[in-house]
Amino acid sequence: MRIAVIGSGYVGLVAGACLAEIGHDVVLVDNDPAKHAALVRGECPIHEASLPELLAKHRGRRLSFANSLHEPVRQAEAVFIAVGTPPTVNGEADLSFVEMVAREIAAAVNGYKVVIGKSTVPVYTSDWVRRVMLLNGARGELFDVASNPEFLREGTAVADFLYPDRIVIGSNTPAAEELMRRIYQPMTDGSYYRRPDAFAPPPAANMPPRLIATSTKSAELIKYASNAFLAMKISFINAVATIVSEPPSSALRADAKIRRGCSIARASSPPLIVRPVEPM
Repeated sequence: MRIAVIGSGYVGLVAGACLAEIGHDVVLVDNDPAKHAALVRGECPIHEASLPELLAKHRGRRLSFANSLHEPVRQAEAVFIAVGTPPTVNGEADLSFVEMVAREIAAAVNGYKVVIGKSTVPVYTSDWVRRVMLLNGARGELFDVASNPEFLREGTAVADFLYPDRIVIGSNTPAAEELMRRIYQPMTDGSYYRRPDAFAPPPAANMPPRLIATSTKSAELIKYASNAFLAMKISFINAVATIVSEPPSSALRADAKIRRGCSIARASSPPLIVRPVEPM
């Protein structure tokens, strides 16, 4: 499948390289002249394990680079938006880059495409992107907007993408869901993992990964809820660590055992989150 990835930051660069790795033809678009020139020269602008090797493997084959999105969007079936959404002064996500990209995509739509949000965005952003595109001349029957949140950790992002514990796809139409299933089919049907040149799996890799198909709003909420839940778990185990009453030399060993003991409890997995109480 032909795919355009808009934005070559942390998420976009990893996603573009990994989508090429599982067999798609990917064009990575970035309007930053310095970043685009570095990628064309074969440089990797971020430090991430195994990413330079993936870029070198697919550059000029399944992975190419562009500094304008018009032509890549016209040729693509799926367009990933992976631009930054930095927090504003009041803590809200700055969606100005997403809006700018949505306007440009609207001007380039020439046939049915699925525009997929990969950035971390608030709930209802997919609906908002669709309105922006409609207001900028895109015909409603020629595109759908979907959500595909990322769950990448710095240092293991390539392994996290290729060997995820789950793949979340959010869509509001059967056509968009079917296309997104096709994107990840080499992973969900296991065919990628049977290739002799597949990226080496990390310990305890989940193959094939679970695919969770839901609505765009639910997918966007899953990302925010996952981030909040992770922060809560970190805060909780940090609080537990403060009550370890052993000497500093052995406190870390004790803390590690406590973490391991909590993580393997059958009472918490599965399911990890208890069902909420019905409102009165």
